[in-house]
Amino acid sequence: MLHAFVSVARHGSVTAAAETLGRTQPSVSSRIDGLERRWNTRLFRRVARGMELTPEGARLLPTAETVLAGLDELGRLAGVVDEGRSVLRVGAGDALGRELLPAALARLGRGGIETELHLREGPGPVLLKALRDGEIDLALVVDEPVDGQGPRLRGIRKDRLLQTPVVLLQPAPPRGTTVRRLTLRSVSQSRVVSLQPGSAFRRHLEREFAAAGLAFRPTIEVGNLSLVRRFVAAGLGVAPVPRVAFDARREPPGCRVTPVSSIGDVAYSAAVRDGAPLPATVDRLLEELGRSRSS
Repeated sequence: MLHAFVSVARHGSVTAAAETLGRTQPSVSSRIDGLERRWNTRLFRRVARGMELTPEGARLLPTAETVLAGLDELGRLAGVVDEGRSVLRVGAGDALGRELLPAALARLGRGGIETELHLREGPGPVLLKALRDGEIDLALVVDEPVDGQGPRLRGIRKDRLLQTPVVLLQPAPPRGTTVRRLTLRSVSQSRVVSLQPGSAFRRHLEREFAAAGLAFRPTIEVGNLSLVRRFVAAGLGVAPVPRVAFDARREPPGCRVTPVSSIGDVAYSAAVRDGAPLPATVDRLLEELGRSRSS
């Protein structure tokens, strides 16, 4: 009823309001009549150009608009924008945001519900803080050990989402030749392209190299995996990367993917606010991500 009142007031016409709301003119008129009976107040009077607010209607309109705005905000926080349309507020790093997340969202969209996506990219600690502060509803982050380096935030629950091997990006060789498989020691003695300090995946590599008694000293440090791939394709080095970040069905342009021994898998978790109800769209997205993991 409030939507009908505000829409007629804005458009000055039942016909225009009905078109905006996707309803019939009699339906909108019936809602206006119902409000007038409930409030025992005449809201509009008919004029030559359509509908005009009465003084009482003009007095009530700002409050009605405020109430509707509050309901819209409440729906947004709950993950529902309007009927048939949902909102997803997700934080993800570069690795899962390249292939896994878009594929899961595409499958989610085939369910017939229009989804409005608000995606925040960033390192794990930044995403977990945004989650704790209520700015996002789901954070997809590297599952780091609690050793003083990994972020520790109260009120957050993490569930293991997937585990993926670390592979090596090497420049594509000339046609007719093969790419040499490198050991971890060979990688440590090569020119390495890596993500910048602060990346959770970089910390994973630093721990793995240290466990093998090797120093991790990248020659080139960049801000995302797309740049890592470009620098490798240009022949400027090799790069350990999470397998999940690149399409397993084809080689990245200008590169070859090879196994590398002695580097442990990297795990990713889905983090949510502990005890907070999850928007339905987040639940469905987690189901789709689970299907991606098992496929």
